[in-house]
Amino acid sequence: MIIACPHCQTKYQVTYEAIGSAGRKVQCAHCQQAWQQAPVEQDDALAENKAMFEAIVEDGLDEALKAEEQAVAAELARYIADQENRQKSASAAKIDPAVVRSRQRAFSRRQDAIAASQPLARLRRAVRVGLALLLCAIAGLAYFGRVQIVEQYPEMAGVYAAVGLGVNIAGLDFTDVTTQRTLRNGKDTLMVSAQIVGLNAAPSPVPPIVVTLLDGAAESIYAWSIAPAIADLMAGERATFDTQLAMPPGDARRVRLTFDEADSARPNSRVQPVAIETVNAASADITTPPEHH
Repeated sequence: MIIACPHCQTKYQVTYEAIGSAGRKVQCAHCQQAWQQAPVEQDDALAENKAMFEAIVEDGLDEALKAEEQAVAAELARYIADQENRQKSASAAKIDPAVVRSRQRAFSRRQDAIAASQPLARLRRAVRVGLALLLCAIAGLAYFGRVQIVEQYPEMAGVYAAVGLGVNIAGLDFTDVTTQRTLRNGKDTLMVSAQIVGLNAAPSPVPPIVVTLLDGAAESIYAWSIAPAIADLMAGERATFDTQLAMPPGDARRVRLTFDEADSARPNSRVQPVAIETVNAASADITTPPEHH
């Protein structure tokens, strides 16, 4: 049976025998107030207990329905979240490849920047820069100091010639080369004239000049040597020389002028024998005046 405190309305479930048919005095455990509980008929107690049981059952059903509703709501929330995740995955799969490549390049740049900041990477850069500067210095020395290099190592003249860099170590050159083939005293005579030009600030000794006759295939067919009339020349100075050859070969087509390599053996000579032939050389076609009738 169910009894209720008349002061705070707290309900208690007690047995019928605890109250009995005469009733009894009871005390509320909640508000500590006592009251005289009247007796309750057993049938009324059973009816009241039944009503209370039904109320309890109904409350339990409400709680079950509420729990079921919460479970359904949670399931629906999980379904919605799963759908959103799938949509995000589908959107990620449709990303523009150009954007992906751009992000990858940015990532690579960041990785390179991190690697470049390491001490070993800085050391490698310093070594590479040092080697590049050393190579530039060697190339500059080889270019601007080629005359001095060939003077010390004459065999290097061929290396410079192979790359198109002539080396004039004699400090002399030819200009205004002229040739003429004519008759003199009834003989066929070849006349050759030219000017020797000084190139160095210091006087350069003038070695003998070699005149070489070439045929149509540029092959040497005859040569002779001429002692210059001047001992040395410096920059801006010029000296003219003339020579002639009686009865020159009939197949001569060109004249080439060079400085005599063998003259490097003469005392106090500063002319190196290597590369003079190819660098300090000039040539001209042999001209023949028209015949007079």
